[in-house]
Amino acid sequence: MFRLALLAVLFASQAFAGAWPREKGSVFAMTSYQVSAPDVNGPVSSYYSGYFEYGLGKRLTLGADTGHSVSGESKFILFLRRPLAQTDSGHVFATELGLGKIGSDTVVRPGLSYGYGFSGARGSGWLSVDLLFEHHLGMNRTDAKADITYGRNHARGFKTIWQLQTGKQRGDPSFARLAPSIALPVGSRSHLELGVSTALHGPAEYGLKIGLWHEF
Repeated sequence: MFRLALLAVLFASQAFAGAWPREKGSVFAMTSYQVSAPDVNGPVSSYYSGYFEYGLGKRLTLGADTGHSVSGESKFILFLRRPLAQTDSGHVFATELGLGKIGSDTVVRPGLSYGYGFSGARGSGWLSVDLLFEHHLGMNRTDAKADITYGRNHARGFKTIWQLQTGKQRGDPSFARLAPSIALPVGSRSHLELGVSTALHGPAEYGLKIGLWHEF
């Protein structure tokens, strides 16, 4: 049990979304600004996003997720996450349930997450898979989103992150984007994230991102 708790503390802060529970009373907050366009000639679109987690204890994590949904509309979702299972080798499985607004519609958002933290002679890092379903009550439609994240920890708090972002809005083609980024330490509890993104499947899109993480 001690080893599981240690793994949770060690790797929960490695990604801004994931299966690892937050310690009771601990807080993680992230804000970012993203710009995207189909090509160098535009048109350019931009938006702010935010993400917040708070450890409630008893392995429960309360969170808030704001920004853009799969459909591209603005969103505000409150959610609760709870681990389903943890293994001695570092694998964590969790489920969550969210409720909020996407555009003007009320949304229920269930989700499943998987996380794996590793540490060895070649360094440490994490792998996470996050699957979310945005069910629009007013329109009776469900959009799906799945992200796969691989991150590595380097000397002096520097991190590299590779993320595959996929999703499908009902009635529209699916999409897939590759979004690599770096996270630079800013003090002992914050990181500045700089990233880019490019479409692999679906509508053409190129993006830039700047974000700030903070734990307290």
